[in-house]
Amino acid sequence: MTFKVSFILILSGLISFASMAQETEEPEREKSHIPKIRGAIMMANSHVPNAFEGDRRVAIIPTWGLDIDYYFHPKWSVAFQADMKVQSFEVEKEEVLLERSYPFSGAFVLHYHAKRHWSFYAGPGYEFEKNENLSFFRFGSEYSFEITEKFEIALNLAYESKQDVYNAWTFGIAFNKLLWEKEE
Repeated sequence: MTFKVSFILILSGLISFASMAQETEEPEREKSHIPKIRGAIMMANSHVPNAFEGDRRVAIIPTWGLDIDYYFHPKWSVAFQADMKVQSFEVEKEEVLLERSYPFSGAFVLHYHAKRHWSFYAGPGYEFEKNENLSFFRFGSEYSFEITEKFEIALNLAYESKQDVYNAWTFGIAFNKLLWEKEE
């Protein structure tokens, strides 16, 4: 079984388990939902298993991210996630090195909020880079720690599969801020 299939099966199982556990909790949360928009800035590191910089293997690449989430339901939100790897590197594609110079990625994802502070997300995206643009699919999970009513710190883990050219794991710390909330 390939790694991608295993990852999808594990993620599906976790979402199913979390949704069954959530059925008995917080029914009042759904009745009192207020639409809102949240913004986040993320400091992260991306692990690209087959990345090189010259003759040197580079496995960890620093990354900055920005997210904008719209909560349209107590358990669901849509988000635009953008990130930029702040280092040039090369990846091997069919025995040819493909240069990636500060690639910028954007993805539209759907979040499922399994618990109040824990969510899963998935969605398509596109990586822009001067040599070759790549489409990808992103899977991830986020766990947040509430600091105040309008501010959270979150741990984020995401996996991206980029057109069978390369894969990346990104782990980051996000600073989330409530930007807008519909008035009742």
